Amino acid sequence: MQRFITQTLFICSIISLVFLSILSRADGYTDPFYVRFTSPKQESLILGSSRAAQGLQPSVFKDYLKKDVFNYSFTISHSPYGAVYLNSIKKKLKKNTTNGIYIVTVDPWSISSKTKDPNDSINFGENKLCLANTYLVNMNPNFEYLIRTFAGKYYTLIQKKRGSLFLNNDGWLEVNIGMDSSSVARRIDAKVYDYKTNNLPFYNFSSLRLEYLYKTIQLLKQHGDVYLVRLPVHPKIFEIEQELMPDFDRKISEVVTITNGYLDMTKENEGYQYIDGNHLYKESGKLVSGKVAKWITESGKSKIETTSNKNGNLINRR
Repeated sequence: MQRFITQTLFICSIISLVFLSILSRADGYTDPFYVRFTSPKQESLILGSSRAAQGLQPSVFKDYLKKDVFNYSFTISHSPYGAVYLNSIKKKLKKNTTNGIYIVTVDPWSISSKTKDPNDSINFGENKLCLANTYLVNMNPNFEYLIRTFAGKYYTLIQKKRGSLFLNNDGWLEVNIGMDSSSVARRIDAKVYDYKTNNLPFYNFSSLRLEYLYKTIQLLKQHGDVYLVRLPVHPKIFEIEQELMPDFDRKISEVVTITNGYLDMTKENEGYQYIDGNHLYKESGKLVSGKVAKWITESGKSKIETTSNKNGNLINRR
């Protein structure tokens, strides 16, 4: 009997080691989220939905701002503003940071809910998804995520098949897909239909989510400067958003006052190329990232007040 128990434990140990070895092969091709849970705590962050995840490139920000800015954005379902996203951001933040830069992206969907009561936080969809169920967000390999919330099949970790999505180590979700005009037109038509059919009739403004956006910015202000950005989208998607929330700017006006600035890029909607109308193509994302970074740099310079001290010497202060 003792020999049987020993052999069983040995076999279980081997199986466990093999399983953990398979999990250790997870990388940027595993899924659109995993790598974000494997990096260390961060001093500067990009926040928002999949528009920011695909559209804002940390490498571009580093060129302008001379610091790493990690993209901790997910999707409209996973990371609308609320308790779940805020708690995960707290875990990702390096707590002793005082000079961080935070790009907080916002749009009507991120402050709306698909619940019957838009303030019914108990039934918010993100409560059942990975941000709510991943306690450890800074562990590599992140076995907790892979065991508890990874939605794929484990055999795919062995196959190492390269798809159109690649999640870079800086959190940017890179999409490599055909951009011929007919393919783009089909994807835009499908996305517009999806938003009109499955989103617009069911989403409603949530004052609770707006409150959590405010709380999120308040948290980040303790660690640095916060810049609010509304990213560009295809004009057809923008029309749907206007129907959902025609007074969007008024609703976020109080939030804007506690940030270091608000940049609305929807005035440039027609100037960029989109994968599907909702997400910027990576070349356009590079341009948008550069514009946002340049705007932040110029905003930072404009904050410096030049005054004279008692001796007539010039001093700069924020």
